[in-house]
Amino acid sequence: MAGNKVTRREFVSSTGKLGLGVMIVPRHVLGGVGYQAPSDTLNVAIVGFGGQGSENALALAPTENIVAISDVDFAFVEKNMGDKLHDSTGKPRQGKELADGLKLQEQFVKAKRYADFREMLDKQRDIDGVVIATPDHLHAVVAKAAMESGKHVYVQKPLTYSVHEARALRSMALANPKLATQMGNQGHSSDGARLVNEWIQAGIIGPVHEVHVWTNRPVVYWPQGIPRPSGGPPPAQGTSPFGNPWSFRYVNGVLASAMGTYPVPAGLRWDLYVGPIAEEVPYHPIYHPFNWRGWLSFGAGALGDMGAHLIDQPYWALGLEYPTHSRGAHDLQAGLVSGGDRRALSIPRAGNAAAG
Repeated sequence: MAGNKVTRREFVSSTGKLGLGVMIVPRHVLGGVGYQAPSDTLNVAIVGFGGQGSENALALAPTENIVAISDVDFAFVEKNMGDKLHDSTGKPRQGKELADGLKLQEQFVKAKRYADFREMLDKQRDIDGVVIATPDHLHAVVAKAAMESGKHVYVQKPLTYSVHEARALRSMALANPKLATQMGNQGHSSDGARLVNEWIQAGIIGPVHEVHVWTNRPVVYWPQGIPRPSGGPPPAQGTSPFGNPWSFRYVNGVLASAMGTYPVPAGLRWDLYVGPIAEEVPYHPIYHPFNWRGWLSFGAGALGDMGAHLIDQPYWALGLEYPTHSRGAHDLQAGLVSGGDRRALSIPRAGNAAAG
């Protein structure tokens, strides 16, 4: 498999579907009050376990089988698994939280592990559905591969990186009506969100003429608007029309240089983490874990994070239609204006050396 690459061109091409081999056992054969028959139990794979994927797995573990886990950093995965058994102070959790955590740990130990999700889909035929909780730029790639393999998919928000990818997944879902597909957006499912929307739809606050949406995520949780680490020497000061050599470009260059360079940690498949991003992105701890959303290459920024929750609410409550056209630098970079996708770098096949 070494050297076998998946490119963005292949993302929109067709690949063969894998057969399903699920054994159906009637409930009456097993018996027992409250017993869940194998025919009612899903075999689930988690792609991207280290963050939100572990929370999804925690909700699934009491009733379903977690049979496979695909992640590029199992050291981080192990840490997050430990967090499911202990609270923020390090004390063991109690009650249902501990019971669910122990159930997940039991399945976590037994589940097969893969760095490359493609290898998992190729080799493991017992998977019914796939939960996808990777960074945003990989959502559509993994979802399409899973659907082409005949797997049901649950994809964390934002569903895709670009409008083009969303249209591709929609076409696949329409062409395969037997596949269950869903985007995860827990904010849309909460009782509080439903209640507020019912108030607005009932006219309790009167007509709504304007909506402002704001989030503090880039300030509190992850950096945004800072340069990508370069690892090179600081740039030479240039001239400015205003007489001060500390131009915005120069300041960004100094910051990028000051963040230094770091080797890829042992066990981290950075090549698979970067995946289909067109430009080369050397490893830096500022990206992983979590902070990757501060750069457009990895995600949709604030729009892809809290925007998927917050902007959803007024659209839902007011029955707004979605825009059919948008303009701007972000649109050009994400390929929205032409409907194309500008990212083309392949994902190295499992077995290749990690990029460093």
